[in-house]
Amino acid sequence: MKLPDLSPLFNARSVAFVGASNDPGKWGFLTLKHLLDGGFQGRVYPVNPRESEILGLKVYRDIATLPETPDLAVIIVPPPVVLGTIKDCVSKGIKAGIIITAGFAELGREGSKLQQEIVETARQGGMVFVGPNCNGIMSPWNKQHIQFPAFFVPPGPIAVIAQSGNVVDALSLQTKMHGFGCSRCIASGNEALLHCEDYLDYLGNDPGTRVILCYIEGFKDGERFMKVAREVSRKKPIIMLKAGKTQAGARAAVSHTAAVAGEDAVFEAVCKQTGVIRVKSLDEMLDTGLAFLRQPLPQGRGLGIVTAGGGWGVLAADACAELGFDVVQLPEDIIRELDKILPAWWNRGNPVDLVAGTAVDNTYKAVELVMQCPSVDAMMFLSLMPALRMGSFDAPHDEQAREAWGKKMTEVVVQAVDEFNALADKYNKPIVLASEYMCATHREQAEITFALGGHNAVCYRMPGQAARALDALVKYSEYLRKSP
Repeated sequence: MKLPDLSPLFNARSVAFVGASNDPGKWGFLTLKHLLDGGFQGRVYPVNPRESEILGLKVYRDIATLPETPDLAVIIVPPPVVLGTIKDCVSKGIKAGIIITAGFAELGREGSKLQQEIVETARQGGMVFVGPNCNGIMSPWNKQHIQFPAFFVPPGPIAVIAQSGNVVDALSLQTKMHGFGCSRCIASGNEALLHCEDYLDYLGNDPGTRVILCYIEGFKDGERFMKVAREVSRKKPIIMLKAGKTQAGARAAVSHTAAVAGEDAVFEAVCKQTGVIRVKSLDEMLDTGLAFLRQPLPQGRGLGIVTAGGGWGVLAADACAELGFDVVQLPEDIIRELDKILPAWWNRGNPVDLVAGTAVDNTYKAVELVMQCPSVDAMMFLSLMPALRMGSFDAPHDEQAREAWGKKMTEVVVQAVDEFNALADKYNKPIVLASEYMCATHREQAEITFALGGHNAVCYRMPGQAARALDALVKYSEYLRKSP
């Protein structure tokens, strides 16, 4: 079926809310309240035959009595009522819906039969819908938050597609906590009518989306997924986590969204053919997605490492070598230049160990010298402490003085990361950072992370995270170079 435009799902001017409730404990209340609290500027029409007013809005007894044909219908009614509601939407001319109600194919044969009837009715009426068995979508650029959680993610470049509502919530919240924002967040549920590849197709042409994060439990149309993913990957990166790798996970996927997980080896091959970046965890998915927002793509696997600690350098070298990087041998002319600015006891190799006593300015000079090496395609810098123009790292114990010190720490970390990113731009080579902040509290570290996001930047906590993010940049660059 040729799908109609999906923009009413994400840019609705008016929304019918079928199953709206005055009971604060019900989804029909909370989801409607969050749409209003999120600042939605369009018209909202609650539908409930037993209420006259909900959250200050006039309530309509059914869809037929609405004063206009809304762009979008949100459906939170019992499963036996959903089919009739879809028929009413079709009769009214509504072209898009979100079915939050659960209790369909994930429950077995009878639920599957009812779900298929809903799909056929919608298709015949030219209607598309998200779900069923989902917790909504977020479209922050439109302040359209049809969602269960009470937090609101600011608009930004990261899109999320997930068959699990709590995965959408977790990824969007972590994106916000890292100082970034989301373009569209879709809890796709059972994917009865609209599938993962339909959302990918839409997001591939969405100007507000630069990176797509996707959690999938199974595919409805593998051939079409490959075609769409291949096309979208040429425009922007797709980072995907597929559940159901084990037998236990596959069984859980069937009971969760009625998804058939499929063979893991087949999915691995699909990712390689389509340019999809496969990850193994939600943490890795976010780390990888953030890497694509700022860094240039490397042209090879030659790697330079500069570190303020020898142990981290060894760990990074191991992690990167296992991922297929070439931790290059620095040429003698670069070694001689580094000799001029580093203490006499530095290790004279790659990774470049700055050792104690290196001046701040010389830290940046050392990084730039390694960047100038023709065999270096990408850089990793570990432990920001020697690059910070902080003065003193002796944190005061007085509460007021400590607060001022924490703000200063945040400022100098952001300044340092900006300087590294300027070098990445100058040489068109990525610099991926990882650092501890030895003197900072948990709260100060969270503030630093959030502040970096405001500068479209990220600094990872551990060398392995940085290595995997850098590997994803290389894989995507390789795909684009090979792609016709």
